[in-house]
This record gives sequence, C-alpha cells and structure tokens, in this order.
Amino acid sequence: MEFQSDGGVFINGRAQILEMFQYLTSEERNRLINQIRMRNPGLAEEIMQTALTFKSLVSLSDESIARVLSYCKAPILGVALKSLNTNDQRKILSVCSREYAEEAYRVMTTRLSNETRDVERACSKIKGVIGALVKKKVISL
Repeated sequence: MEFQSDGGVFINGRAQILEMFQYLTSEERNRLINQIRMRNPGLAEEIMQTALTFKSLVSLSDESIARVLSYCKAPILGVALKSLNTNDQRKILSVCSREYAEEAYRVMTTRLSNETRDVERACSKIKGVIGALVKKKVISL
C-alpha cells in the first residue's frame, strides 16, 4: 500500500488482482488473464507467474501434471504432497508411474524433523517448474 501526498491511500492494483486470483476458478482466471493480456502482455505474464502456487498443479490436465513431474524427483513431490488434501494427493499420484508414486507416497507418509520448512521448499521447487513450463508454453494453466 502506498500513501499519496494529500493523505489519501493508493491501493496497489497488482496486489489486489493476486489476492482475487485465490478465489477464482481456473476458467475465471484464464478469462481474466486473457483480457489483461490484450492490453498489457507483460503484466499478464507477471500476474500468472506470481499467482502460481503448488496447488495449481491439481488444476492441470493429467498430461500437464505428468510433464511437470518429469522434472521433479519423487521425494520432492512426496514432501510437497503433504500440503494437499487426500483427494488432491490421489489425483497427482494416479498420474505417476507406479514406482514413482510409491516412492513419493513413502516420503509423504514419513515424519520430517522440520516438516513445515521442507514442505514449503518442496512446493516452491515444483511451483518453479510449473512457472518455467508455462513461460516456455510447454503447458498451459
């Protein structure tokens, strides 16, 4: 938030859009991004990259999920999956090969000494892969 010289408050539009994105469905997000892209492609790209979360993986097609996971090691996925609910965990694991899914599941069900930090790091790594693949137009959200 920035303050104007006359004492008024200037609200950061980017921050509002990013907050709003958390509550939109993937269809609504795509429609909004496409509208922004027509006027300001750079801003649309920035918003897409910033609005990505690990949970974005769940909304991808099975083919896109498989492509993202081909760049991630199973233990990293297993740690990141701790942040999702059971149904989302099943969806992601069902796309993986059996061996990969079993290894990820083993890690997912193992207690970690600093679980919060490790989950955050694993989610961040996978989010980075998603962002890179979206930027290269290998997958779409």
